[in-house]
Amino acid sequence: MSGRDSGRAPSLIGGMALAAVTVTLCLLAGEAISRLLDPAASLWRWPSYLAEVSEQAPGTTQFAYDATLGWAPIAGSAGTMLGKSLSFTATGTRAQNREGPPATGPLIVAFGDSMTEGFAVGDDETWPAALQRLTGRPVLNAGVRGYGLDQMVLRAERLVPELRPSTVVLAFIADDISRTALLVRDFRSKPYFVPDGEGLAQRNLPVPEASFPPSMTWLRNMVGHSHLFDRIVTRLGARPFWTGREIGTGVDPFVVSCRLMDRFAALVRREGASGLAVALPEQGVFFDAKAAAGQREALTEILGCAARAGLATLDTSPAFTKENVGRDIDAYYTLMHFTARGADLAAREIAAALSTGAK
Repeated sequence: MSGRDSGRAPSLIGGMALAAVTVTLCLLAGEAISRLLDPAASLWRWPSYLAEVSEQAPGTTQFAYDATLGWAPIAGSAGTMLGKSLSFTATGTRAQNREGPPATGPLIVAFGDSMTEGFAVGDDETWPAALQRLTGRPVLNAGVRGYGLDQMVLRAERLVPELRPSTVVLAFIADDISRTALLVRDFRSKPYFVPDGEGLAQRNLPVPEASFPPSMTWLRNMVGHSHLFDRIVTRLGARPFWTGREIGTGVDPFVVSCRLMDRFAALVRREGASGLAVALPEQGVFFDAKAAAGQREALTEILGCAARAGLATLDTSPAFTKENVGRDIDAYYTLMHFTARGADLAAREIAAALSTGAK
């Protein structure tokens, strides 16, 4: 090495060190300013903003990781939720009507999300439980909180061949369509589909147990204490991704959901059953006209796909509007989900549809 080169090396190292110190000081200054601008923040306490968000994750006491579905009820588990009974049978469906008269006739199985499972209501207060009382037929509640249409169809593909129902009901809300474009929801990884020719190809299988790869964990844990970084990702609208609450796939959820209806219809035909696709209204539509119009358009589009696939369809929204639910919303919804009264109304509409259409 020449004398000129040996003199240049220390200068380069010194320059890099100075740049590193400058960047560090600028970041610390930015962090301090960010905290000073937020009355709720502190210069001396550096909590993990990621940990604060993850503590809001839905409880999983009676739900476990599932390599195909993402998560699923623990078969045979029993407990309470918000003071209400929450129990699951040996098949992983929600227990119900254990003390009433035995149901007879062809079996009905209901698939859906938390509106079907019955979040915030007891075992006998869900719409599938009410449907059993109305029809006298056995009804199994295979709804699972947080599911998108993709997970509902995958769960149906698992249970329908085993349970051999006469009728399969697939109940969904508008948000279940959007969930088909996610690979992580509520901090949990899930399966998803992408368009493949005229059909669908499944991805994220087996479903990862962690939302992020281990290589990113240390970085997230370290940067998660930064108030400045939390402020930046919030302003950019990237906080759901950064916290792991939601990570999207970039696929068109309407294309995927429409093809999922084809897949569901093929399943019920293959198993010799009849299928009914049911749209359920979310609580927010009774307060926000713009949201109501958007949801109505989304539900109508996917119900149209179901009808073209050969499924019977039902939109329960008009019945809720006719009931003037918005004037006494707390009687029909609690915590954004059906109360027992709301579930009864949905069950009456579904029972009527079954009596005139799908058997």
